[in-house]
Amino acid sequence: MGLKEFFKNLAGSPAMLPYLIRIPNNNSDDAEELAGPFEPHQHYFTVRINEMYLSERRKWFKEIEPMVVSLCTYIYGEQEIDNPFIVGRSLIENKIKNVPEGMVFNDTRVAGIHPYSGGRLVVSIVLCQYASKDYLANTLEFIEKIAGVFSENITTLIGNYLKIANVVIGGIDKLFDSSAVKPLFGFRQEFDPDANDHFSPGYFVMIDKSTENWNPEYFFVKENRLFYGKDVATAKPFRQDEYVLYSLTRSEDRGDVNILPVWQSYNKILDELKVSEVSEDLKAKIKGMLRVLNVEMRQSPDLTQPHAQKLIAQYIDEVGKLIEPKFNWGAAVKKQPDFWDLMDSKIKDF
Repeated sequence: MGLKEFFKNLAGSPAMLPYLIRIPNNNSDDAEELAGPFEPHQHYFTVRINEMYLSERRKWFKEIEPMVVSLCTYIYGEQEIDNPFIVGRSLIENKIKNVPEGMVFNDTRVAGIHPYSGGRLVVSIVLCQYASKDYLANTLEFIEKIAGVFSENITTLIGNYLKIANVVIGGIDKLFDSSAVKPLFGFRQEFDPDANDHFSPGYFVMIDKSTENWNPEYFFVKENRLFYGKDVATAKPFRQDEYVLYSLTRSEDRGDVNILPVWQSYNKILDELKVSEVSEDLKAKIKGMLRVLNVEMRQSPDLTQPHAQKLIAQYIDEVGKLIEPKFNWGAAVKKQPDFWDLMDSKIKDF
């Protein structure tokens, strides 16, 4: 069974369905940041596994090893894409910590940061186990690395994303088809505002099935860690069952703009200014390049509209300051304002 089919069929497999609980926003230390819905083209989103607890009763790392597979589906630009990710040995070994009666894995991003472009977002996560010394271990490590590169570089790889995503998903499909990999519990959660779903940031916990009836109001998140108790002051780290805590977060800015294609366009403008004097012709050329950059940033699938406007204003201001001491303003040609001047005034003239 393939990865996509597995997640779609989870609803018909009660044995693998965990408790899936949305933790009340007021039960986290990020309540203000979580308030309000996602707005298309206005916000960025990120899907992050904040914490995973593994009980020692399964004999992890002695006979079996853990693997978390996630598949996030969302609109990027003008198309819906599948973003696969694997949390396997290489990531877990670097972030695992021993705790009483088990181990805790903390903090890894599985999708984003991307603009929310409207439509649905589907988050699917499953915890699996596989034999520690199985021949497929090397294959898993290879797929994990490819998935990590793909997830972190969707922007630069998007032209070939279908091929790369299909390689990753195809590799995961082979692992699922083998008897060496066993899914333990998982879920598929769809957020679809067009179907009147409430789509907002929040924390969610996937807990292994048990005879316990957990009270959602007793779960708390402090510094991205899961606690359980009657109130936040007395709540203790939750260790009663294996779980995966994940979050859907929202932001208005992104800090990795320098890896986006629009940054390369801006750098070309800066390269033009590596001169001792800016001529009238060069000034006109740079203004033309800024006009193009303005349109390119507003059309970029990697930027929200407010952030694009904020960045272009910042870039124009920076370029103006670089031109100011290098341009002979006294020799500049005086002329009546034309269409381009009026447009320049809107994107901020020098």
